[in-house]
Amino acid sequence: TEEMAFYGVGLDVAVNKMNMEFKMAIKRRGGIGLRSLKLIFKRMDFNGNKKLDMQEFEDALAQFGIFPKKVEIQALMKYYDIDGDGSISYEEFIRGLRDPLTERRAKMVEKAWTKMDIDRSGVLDVKDIENVFDVSYNKDFMEGRKTKEEILWEFLENFEGAKGNGDGKVTKEEFFDYYSDLSMSVPNDEYFVQMMESVWCVAEDEEDSVYKERLEKLIYTVRHKLQSLSKGSTDEYILRQMFKDFDLNKSGTLTLNELEAMLAKLQISAERKYLSALFKKFDTNNSGTIEFEEFVNFTINNPYTKQLSTIRRSDNKQ
Repeated sequence: TEEMAFYGVGLDVAVNKMNMEFKMAIKRRGGIGLRSLKLIFKRMDFNGNKKLDMQEFEDALAQFGIFPKKVEIQALMKYYDIDGDGSISYEEFIRGLRDPLTERRAKMVEKAWTKMDIDRSGVLDVKDIENVFDVSYNKDFMEGRKTKEEILWEFLENFEGAKGNGDGKVTKEEFFDYYSDLSMSVPNDEYFVQMMESVWCVAEDEEDSVYKERLEKLIYTVRHKLQSLSKGSTDEYILRQMFKDFDLNKSGTLTLNELEAMLAKLQISAERKYLSALFKKFDTNNSGTIEFEEFVNFTINNPYTKQLSTIRRSDNKQ
């Protein structure tokens, strides 16, 4: 039949064509930003139940000058209705209208995913993020209202999205979907990259010679400051006291957040995009935390032949 044929080979092509017409019509009326889409959805939701049924969706399309056949509206409805409940939620509405990530944005999301998926299982769970996401200064944790595991679970739930099942695990697809949704409200690639660098402490330009030179300078400066603080001592007691001062949550290891706090104590200014690379220089066993032995190794053993004066001369040329 005509309907069966539509749901067959031509489904994706027809749906994509209609959806593109819908997106273009919305753009002509004010744009595809999250704020404008929220207002549009609210106006489309005639009965106010925060969902669009088939009739509401058809009426809404008509308001934008789109008049699909019955079989076409059924197919488009199916495209939007991810959970199959016969209606379109706001989250499903946003998902259906979003554009794919640009290549530049997708690369930054990939970097963030690679950083999070420590065991390379292709799925994020509490074990992956417990050392990356420090809950020590979370208000609910500090006041005893929530456990560490509960806070980490809630953090992961943010990424599950419309297809999520609340299992406390996030797939790569769900992670990318989250940022595809968020990307709609970010005006340009430059701002998106800066956001990802700041949030996840990953760098877009890590292969760039300027980035590498500045990272090397940062590593040298941190080591120099630590050696100055210890007065060049290799005494374990002195180094352990320094380590304890930086171990703010008294866990016996240093997290990424504690490394950032350490830089502040040492009065070293650094963009967040350098933090993960600096962290890796400490965390030689890739455990996700800095252990005392790694801290000592970084402080005492200097693999660089450059002297501070050389770095300063290089910096002055910039």
